[in-house]
Amino acid sequence: MLSKMWREIACTRLQLQLKATLTGGQSFRWKIIEKDNSRDNDEYLGVMGNILWLLRQTETHLQYKIIGELPYENSQQIEVPELKKSDKKDDLLYPRSHYDNILTMYFRLDINLEKYYDEWCKSHEHFRSTASKFHGIRVLDQDPVENIFSFICSQNNHISRISSMVEKLCTKYGEKICDYEGTSYHAFPDVKNLAQKTVESDLRNCGFGYRAKYIQKAAEQILEKGESEWFGELEKKEYKEARSELMSLTGIGPKVADCICLMSLNHLEAIPVDTHVYQIAGAFYLKKLPKNKSVTTKVYLEIGDEFRKIYGHLAGWAQTVLFCSDLRQFKPEKSLKRKAEGAE
Repeated sequence: MLSKMWREIACTRLQLQLKATLTGGQSFRWKIIEKDNSRDNDEYLGVMGNILWLLRQTETHLQYKIIGELPYENSQQIEVPELKKSDKKDDLLYPRSHYDNILTMYFRLDINLEKYYDEWCKSHEHFRSTASKFHGIRVLDQDPVENIFSFICSQNNHISRISSMVEKLCTKYGEKICDYEGTSYHAFPDVKNLAQKTVESDLRNCGFGYRAKYIQKAAEQILEKGESEWFGELEKKEYKEARSELMSLTGIGPKVADCICLMSLNHLEAIPVDTHVYQIAGAFYLKKLPKNKSVTTKVYLEIGDEFRKIYGHLAGWAQTVLFCSDLRQFKPEKSLKRKAEGAE
């Protein structure tokens, strides 16, 4: 199953920057395919939902190809339109509107990001000076199951190893989507597959360490709580109540709970605080923060509340922009060159 044509959605680069959004630590299933030694022409290959996507962008559009896909089951509670004969192209399972809608929801394209950048620039000098030229960073709207288990893998880890662990989970327990250019791609596994009693020992043998127990136990607990129904309830609750309930899962601490609230449950005021965010807060927002080696509960909450006070109901999104714009690998090459010249 292969879409031979590029399809597109109107979306400017000011509204979406694929590189930092997809590879900045929110999701771990996207990889860059460099084209013609120009970052403007890069493509991004990755699994999202039951689909293997190839994405790229122009100045005015987000473009995509469907490389492979699996049908949705009734148990997944996803409404998909019926494919009419007039819609059928490239042997895809559903009409074009289905794929457009998935990407629109995933990137939250219904939110006018330029409007909020303007508001955040007015809210604080740090955003105005640091991130105002770093446009198009979006908070992804991800499946909570994939998000939870990916971030359990993220503990005391770096992005390349997290990505490797997530792919191992998918290969061992997820349904195969397709083969593409010599590699097999799999959907993220169902919770019931991760809750099997043999999962902990199997994952320990695969190098997951203590995370193996967290994954198996958390999967059991999610099933007991009602899985998708429970996630729906958490989305409707107040942010701090949802965060507290997530922390009842094995292996879920404050930061991972905030990641799930922010990236999967539409609590866009959630602030995941790691040492990097702690350093940003101490340098620009709460200059009297204690110089601790680790972030205490009191300091964690203080940082989150300060960002929410300044940036409002989308504070977690503003913080995501600041986090990405401060990472060296995402800074514009010209900016890095000027810094290097200044150092000399």
